[in-house]
Amino acid sequence: MEIRNIDNTQVAAGHYAEDSRSSHSLRGDFESHLDEASSGPGSEPVVNPAFTLLPNDIAIENIPGVLSEAKVIPAYQKEVSHNPQINDWQKYKDDQLLSNPGGDCYYLEEGKVVSDSEDQKSFWGRLGKDLSDSFDNLKKSFKDLFFGSKIRYRDENNQIREATQSGLIGSVVDLFKDLGSAFSFGYWRPDGEAEPAGFAKRISFFFSKMKESIFGDLVQGVGGSAIRVGEGIVLAGWNLAEVVSDATIGNFEEGRELTTTIFDNGQVAIDYLTDILPTGEAWLRVHSPNFNNLDDAKAPIIYNIEMPEHYIEDVRWKYVRNTPFRKTIETIGSLLADVATIQLIGDTGGLSQSKKE
Repeated sequence: MEIRNIDNTQVAAGHYAEDSRSSHSLRGDFESHLDEASSGPGSEPVVNPAFTLLPNDIAIENIPGVLSEAKVIPAYQKEVSHNPQINDWQKYKDDQLLSNPGGDCYYLEEGKVVSDSEDQKSFWGRLGKDLSDSFDNLKKSFKDLFFGSKIRYRDENNQIREATQSGLIGSVVDLFKDLGSAFSFGYWRPDGEAEPAGFAKRISFFFSKMKESIFGDLVQGVGGSAIRVGEGIVLAGWNLAEVVSDATIGNFEEGRELTTTIFDNGQVAIDYLTDILPTGEAWLRVHSPNFNNLDDAKAPIIYNIEMPEHYIEDVRWKYVRNTPFRKTIETIGSLLADVATIQLIGDTGGLSQSKKE
């Protein structure tokens, strides 16, 4: 069983455990590649350097411990080829499995990601993990209903960090506080901002607080946390369903691998579907414009597409790796969700002005 500290995990394909060697193994492999390069027919020595304290007729690689460029570069390239980087799909899957309990290799409460876990080889270990994940998702859903829950995410250095998302009731409280602050034109400032001085600054404060209350507290806070409450309940049921599979075909190695693949990928799919719902996390990113600088204004969709993979200045992007793959599937899904929402409203008469008689 290989255990990684949650702050130093590199997730790869399969069970998302890093496949990098230990420093001793790396050194041994690297030196073996150098030996191959040294014995190969195509390695030419670098001799007679322009300046040296040694006599000119001594070849430099005849000196113990000195390696020529012709040997080092091929050996380095061969070693690097054994350590491929994870692709955008694996990054996306890792992000989603970090955001909620459920991944078979992810022990979020303990701060560990485990490869070839002994729990997965044990009947009661597998069932215990499934039941624990189900309970944790219910607990997370309950916290999202009130003042928010904790999530894990990877920072720009690929280290796993912890953050807290807003809850439904907490967002409602923030909404009324910001509205009161706006309509008092800054005379009441529960968030502790500096008091605006002068009529123009109080008007500016009013519009700033109205923007924060509508788009931050109502849409992003109330809407987003409401979706997370439902998401936690669905994932709790998904974890319970995994108990049946782990208790049956999970007793065989091939069955365990199949169960992990189906239920981990299923959790990613559930996360994706809830993210693209209106006011969901992906939907907010796709529909976000940037009008802070009118000379360089960005329309919705375009603004998100031009975002870098890591952007820590805004919570809408801070907790994800916004790769081209993520941008593509979230844009397509969010736009389809818009179409479906408009169609649903139209079918239910939501846009009709007629009244029932």
